[in-house]
Amino acid sequence: MGNINSPLSYYEASLSQPRITYPTLAGNIDCDVCVVGGGYMGLHSALNLQERGLKVVILEAQRIGFGASGRNGGHVIPEFGGSQSSFEKHLDMESAKKVWEISHEAAESLRARISKYDIDCDYQTGHIEAAITPRHAAALQDWQSHIAQNYGYKNQWINQTEMSQYVGTKRYIAGVIDRNGGHVHPLKLALGLAHAFKSDGGEIYEQSAVDTWHAENDKVRVQTSTGEVTCQHLVLGCNVDMETIHNSACKKLAKRILPVGSWVIATQPLSPALADEILPSRAAVVDMRFILDYYRLTADNRLVFGAGVKYLSRYIPESFFETVRNKMIKVFPQLHETKIEFSWSGLIDISMNRMPDFGYADTSKRVLYAQGFSGSGVVATNAAARVISEAIIGNTSNLKMFQRIRHISFPGGKWLRGPITATGMLYHRLLDFV
Repeated sequence: MGNINSPLSYYEASLSQPRITYPTLAGNIDCDVCVVGGGYMGLHSALNLQERGLKVVILEAQRIGFGASGRNGGHVIPEFGGSQSSFEKHLDMESAKKVWEISHEAAESLRARISKYDIDCDYQTGHIEAAITPRHAAALQDWQSHIAQNYGYKNQWINQTEMSQYVGTKRYIAGVIDRNGGHVHPLKLALGLAHAFKSDGGEIYEQSAVDTWHAENDKVRVQTSTGEVTCQHLVLGCNVDMETIHNSACKKLAKRILPVGSWVIATQPLSPALADEILPSRAAVVDMRFILDYYRLTADNRLVFGAGVKYLSRYIPESFFETVRNKMIKVFPQLHETKIEFSWSGLIDISMNRMPDFGYADTSKRVLYAQGFSGSGVVATNAAARVISEAIIGNTSNLKMFQRIRHISFPGGKWLRGPITATGMLYHRLLDFV
């Protein structure tokens, strides 16, 4: 959820300490790996490689956590974008099981990293996927049986009678809760990762947008308006801002993702009794519609509720919060009189098939990228960072597996891909309506 025209988010307002301001790149420096992007993907990659003894530099065009990593719903979901059945279809069952393993290990290693670096990001265990219709419930039950049989993974089924123990609404008829998932304060997580990286000797430069890069012999030269980084490997973790880099490979990659706007609100702090009523389990919740609702309670008992997508442009009108508020009240009528104190928006990067897009940006194999997290980035970025970091140190098996997934450009070019996609999504919106 890269920032667009959005006002101050709850996450920015709720920081307990002032942000650290990192310097702007000035002059020329050398390193082993240069990472472009100060979000989760870049931060996890930088930490992985630094923990292995490499000298790593992060270049961020704005500020740490400026984009999706500091503005998302905070849901920790042990999955990649795209359903597990999509991996079974695009790869094979053995590879699909490896993808499953990587995503769940990423959720576990995220918790371990939070603990290792003592990152205060309000981590809370539990993530629920909820069914609104009988069709949703049947699909959810089939999926639960499939993963138990083929992946040996069991999550807890919640029937309609039991739902009130987890979510205080009559909207859902069933659900499953995954204890390997949960939720966090996303900006605190991003800033905590940056602090951990910097404290261990890493270099971070903010307000240092990359203009271009060139792979030359055994080096890559990365240029900003104020300096240059010469490195052995370059990692592109810039997601929706890939198109801002003046490089033909980046322009080509940018055509394979679409910036999609999503909207989030945060209520005033709820009374303990009301908080216990709407989310007694304190788990995060998403429903099963294609255009879904997602929400959770914060540490100070605010409901953070997200909904809706916008394909047509990067601009989102300030009135969007009323739409999201109405969706929230449909789920929780008891919040009708509750004040909305924060509303913000941002951009996620979706791929055409909603699956992750990892690989080499050019034939030098010194420039690697990861994009297309499609709204599941809190865990998937950590998984991607593992795959990319492994490839840099010489283990390319997982990267080669993900490269087998076929990705194509969105039709219509930069200006028409959004309207064309929006038209295509009408079918899925109709299914949600029905």
